[in-house]
Amino acid sequence: MFQLFKKRNFSELVGDTFTFFKMNGKHYFRNYFIINGGFLLVLLVLVYFIMNVFFEGLFANLNGGLGGTNNTIDHYMNNNLELFITLSIMTVVVAVFLSILSYAYPVAYMKLLEKNSTFSTNDIIKVIKSKIGKIVIFFIASLFVLVPIMMIAMVLSFALVFILIGIPLLFIIIPALMCWFSLSFYDYISTDKGYFEALGNGFSLLKQKFWPSVGSTAIMYLIMQIVVGFVSMIPYLIGVFSMFTTLEGQNSPNIQSEQFSFLMLMMGITMILSLLLNFIFQNFILVNQGIIYYSLREENENNTPKSEIDLIGTYSE
Repeated sequence: MFQLFKKRNFSELVGDTFTFFKMNGKHYFRNYFIINGGFLLVLLVLVYFIMNVFFEGLFANLNGGLGGTNNTIDHYMNNNLELFITLSIMTVVVAVFLSILSYAYPVAYMKLLEKNSTFSTNDIIKVIKSKIGKIVIFFIASLFVLVPIMMIAMVLSFALVFILIGIPLLFIIIPALMCWFSLSFYDYISTDKGYFEALGNGFSLLKQKFWPSVGSTAIMYLIMQIVVGFVSMIPYLIGVFSMFTTLEGQNSPNIQSEQFSFLMLMMGITMILSLLLNFIFQNFILVNQGIIYYSLREENENNTPKSEIDLIGTYSE
């Protein structure tokens, strides 16, 4: 059984994140896809249809340009404006719902793991349902409290980039804000505290071991971006390479149209793959934040002896 309550340094915060998935990854992701998979599939389908409408407009414009007709894409988009707006609204609604659900899932999972070594999908759903009110309140309240603070901090950091000091600040402020948000969310959902109390406690936890917490967050975010960026860019690079190698020395309008069509297809696959991988690998960051949260709680509450007593019955079975 993975030990949540444990005092950890920087290397252990990163290493135990991968240890968690080594021990619980199969169970974690199986339940993740059972709970979130349907909504994720709907989101990917909606994104596909939006891109299909947009790319068809580009193809119409390409063919119109080759035939001497101007403003073809404007005509196409005007004719399909209602469809495009409807799909966009549906996509935003599903994306927001899925993002909130994906954020709540690891909190519910770790809350159950805190007390039990075995639990089912229904147990996770029950925890999420029991906390749905607090989850919605947290994200709505954060739109008016946390998000403006984060935006001001980001704007100031980007402004300082012009005098160079902002560049290192960005590498500190971005993961620090992410960590503050996550620690506050974990504390708000895992306890009976109010929103502002959880926000204050999350900030206190962040300050408690600032550099290990921010450093591990930055490392996990960097790993995620490298993996997602590398994998998702493969279809796009295939499309670009295929287009330039085929078009070399050939000026036929039909060949150009076919190659641009293939490039757009690869771009669509790239976007869908990037979206899918972002939701999947986001779990590594969120679990890392949970490990930070329980480690900092251990520093303050000394829960290890209690956990070891609880595990005696598990080992004897």
